[in-house]
Amino acid sequence: DAPVGYAPPHTRARTANIEGPPVRLVTETMAPFNEDAPLLDAKASGAERAFIGVPVSSGALARSNSRIASVARAVLVAAIACTCVAAGANHVLHRISFEPHANGIKSFLGWAPDGLDVPLNPPEVTLLAACHLVPERVPAFRTAIDSWIKAAHDEGGQKRSFDKVILVDWSSEADLWGETAKAWGGSGIPTPLSFYKVYGDDGEPLKWQLAKAVNFGLSKVTTDTVLKVDCDTYVERGLLELNPLQNHAGDRKIFRYGDYRSAKDENEIHINGCIMARMDTLRAVNMYDERLQQYGWDDSNLYDRLRDSGAQDLNITRRNAAGHTYITHVWHPHSEMSQDARVGASCVNRCAVNRLERYNPWKNQQRAEYHEIAEAPPNVPSSINFHSYRGGSLPSVLDILGKETADLLATYCKNSQYAAAKCYGWSDWSDGWDFKEELDTDKDVRWATERLKAM
Repeated sequence: DAPVGYAPPHTRARTANIEGPPVRLVTETMAPFNEDAPLLDAKASGAERAFIGVPVSSGALARSNSRIASVARAVLVAAIACTCVAAGANHVLHRISFEPHANGIKSFLGWAPDGLDVPLNPPEVTLLAACHLVPERVPAFRTAIDSWIKAAHDEGGQKRSFDKVILVDWSSEADLWGETAKAWGGSGIPTPLSFYKVYGDDGEPLKWQLAKAVNFGLSKVTTDTVLKVDCDTYVERGLLELNPLQNHAGDRKIFRYGDYRSAKDENEIHINGCIMARMDTLRAVNMYDERLQQYGWDDSNLYDRLRDSGAQDLNITRRNAAGHTYITHVWHPHSEMSQDARVGASCVNRCAVNRLERYNPWKNQQRAEYHEIAEAPPNVPSSINFHSYRGGSLPSVLDILGKETADLLATYCKNSQYAAAKCYGWSDWSDGWDFKEELDTDKDVRWATERLKAM
């Protein structure tokens, strides 16, 4: 801001003409600046010259700006390319899976997994769950139903997993209706839920019998396909895309289930009872065998009869290639029934129902009957249809065989290390595998085996 011709006092002696045109002033220790001299071992750029006050030619400045613009464009293009690649990879990984019987990379390339080239759409699917809810499993049910609410919406390019829900309350000890009304009724979603409360003929609570409870729910399904889960099953949207059931020719019968052999941990083993199938495939075998009324073998018996009917079993794809899970079990404390007791009960049911199936196939039998009564709680939310039913009487497999046979089977299956391998392949005690070591060391089992074979 100094006036033209002004120079500080200590430099005036070096100023040739104070009154003349302005000149560049330098100190005694500063050498005259040479524009072509190296600056930090490099020729000064236009930007550097401008920074230190050196006049820059318009051509040099233009070249400098051009280089900066080129670098910026390259960085922008690289960023866009990386974003596109990442988005594409994410899209692919979320729509393929490498689990057993999953669609893998082939589906991305247009090849249908297992020849199933018809996509499964939400309007075709009903989610069905039946349970006898006890207080200690209420938190698990809350987690499960919250996941169903989210799975009933389309979001982020992923389809919802069903368009209808059926929930069967099989004489629950906990307030299953209250939990459902609070969660589903307050969610504001349009997906309808049909709630069925079932008690015995005289209004007495029914013991938990999975086959009867699920069959009751299946009898209410009106869609072509059902996704049967438990009341502690977590489900997300996007499940249908990974689990097709049909081909265009319509000549395939497929059912998918939570094969325990594909479980990644102990918790996932518990979705072995989840199944997705067309209703006509299930009706062809009369659905679950309701004669199985104690713990064990009800799911496996259904799968065996489906295979015998010509249906092919496939694993339900649990997660995609990115590791995202679409169906799993909500962990909770389990009952006090030991693993040995579970194995023994399954052995008894397996041997007994295999015996009955030879002479009285379940597909020819009558299922339990029910009648609806006019009973409903107050203030039922508009998104829920509430129904009350009574009935369910039907003799069990052990009732049919008789107490003597039932008692002998309990002894025959008492040693879990041997019971786990008895009566497979539709065999029973008459032609199944007997273990010499067990017969030699356990006289009770030997006696029961001899009595059964003699009957």
